[in-house]
Amino acid sequence: MKFVLLAIVFLIAVLTANFVIQGQAVVENNNRIILDIKGGMSFNEIAEAVVRRDLINSKSIFKIYSILTGRAHQFKSGRYIFNGAVSVGDLTKILANGPLEVEATIFPGMTLKEIDERLSELGIIEKGALSSQNNLEGFLFPDTYRFYPNFDSKAAIGKILENFKNKTEPALGVIKDLTFFEGNDNLYKLLIIASLLEKEIPNAEEQRIAAGIIEKRLKTGMPLQIDATVIYAKCQEFLNCPALKKEDYLIDSKYNTYRYMGLPPAPIGNPGLQAILSASNKKDSDYWYYLSDPKTKKTIFSKTLEEHNNNRKKYLKI
Repeated sequence: MKFVLLAIVFLIAVLTANFVIQGQAVVENNNRIILDIKGGMSFNEIAEAVVRRDLINSKSIFKIYSILTGRAHQFKSGRYIFNGAVSVGDLTKILANGPLEVEATIFPGMTLKEIDERLSELGIIEKGALSSQNNLEGFLFPDTYRFYPNFDSKAAIGKILENFKNKTEPALGVIKDLTFFEGNDNLYKLLIIASLLEKEIPNAEEQRIAAGIIEKRLKTGMPLQIDATVIYAKCQEFLNCPALKKEDYLIDSKYNTYRYMGLPPAPIGNPGLQAILSASNKKDSDYWYYLSDPKTKKTIFSKTLEEHNNNRKKYLKI
């Protein structure tokens, strides 16, 4: 009984002291704290790791508390992400329960570079694990995913590609397996066009009309002259890319559809299902040109170059 009382007194003292100390640590450092517990680590090695990461300030207190609560040998391996230091009670409970899944949303039109940055910021993959693989652009299907922290990058890619297959195959009926993009030019061309539509036109019906214009221009040898391709050529991303300047339209890149004829060599982002369906179900029209109204985001179509130039003056002030 005496031992139990002493243990309770000790725990109260530990929790009280730890709250005060760690409360100050959070104020001093608002950065995330990442703790990796690898499989096979001993209890003592885990204790050293939590102290080294400044999650607590006393290895002895952590070890004694863990033993007294029966959690010492329940800690699970994985990557844990904290927004600051935590109490010893919360820390041992979190380690005993194991790492939580992290929710990550890939928005329509995000580029490979932007997705890489998003997933690495969330601690899901190492930075650069995706962006080093350019052949993935266009196939990272926009959706909300759940990953464990420090997820294997190949497994993460596989999960996203499998979702791409599951979501697009019923709609398109052309995907047979996950190696399709190594030889199916028609599908790849479709994804490139869908990525162009995704970046400039939000409305599905307007996307279908623009897809028809793109097809007509390709067949007649007219340059596409799509601004989104210039942005991609400049930055490989859209969220943090500066506004285009006159000299940007001279960038020597196969993605620059002002300088090079035909489609860009690869998608300029990862289109959602709506844009993919619009690209596959283009609508014929008498239009040859289009631009986006910066205020309303509505697409303004034109039948002639003269009409298009007048619309540029009216809507773009150029």
